[in-house]
Amino acid sequence: MKKILVVASDKAELKGLNGDFLTLVSGVGPILASAKTAGAIVMTGAEVVVSIGSCGSLGRIKRGEVVSFSNVVTPDQDLSSMHLSLGSTIDWNRSTIRELRTADRKSGLTLLSSGTFTSSYRDVFSSFSSDCVDMEAYGVGIAALSQGIPFYAIKLVTDIVGDHSTVGDISFSMREGRARLFQVLQELGDSL
Repeated sequence: MKKILVVASDKAELKGLNGDFLTLVSGVGPILASAKTAGAIVMTGAEVVVSIGSCGSLGRIKRGEVVSFSNVVTPDQDLSSMHLSLGSTIDWNRSTIRELRTADRKSGLTLLSSGTFTSSYRDVFSSFSSDCVDMEAYGVGIAALSQGIPFYAIKLVTDIVGDHSTVGDISFSMREGRARLFQVLQELGDSL
């Protein structure tokens, strides 16, 4: 098995994970996720990075499902004054990045990743064609891209955006679905 770095925002999302995985708790949000992940890749020699944890569904995917995404986008970049669409940025090679393509090319699903919690940013989310939302995957993906290694985003749907779930509800869903999330992660590890 390749050296796989599994990144979660909180230690509770990794509780009970077994196997030959490198693990990292990044903290909440894309900035911490990117900085901590880039450092961990360099320090560990990771060959693949996987962003795991909870996400909220925008309605089509049911609570409790484990989902692997093909694309990750963010509404947090706004360079529209430079004639770039919302969510686009310019990388270190002066190339435009609109979406991050994960190593999972099959699902066709898109994860919207933002440093702003969904309940306060819902209007902006509607301008993106996405299936679920989280807060770290884009940062993890940028770190992997900067180091030239593949990245995956595999999430457990713990809530439906707009259903007014509490932190307790999300934590309960994470505890209940963690085993399924880890099973999918293990299957990915075995296939690499």
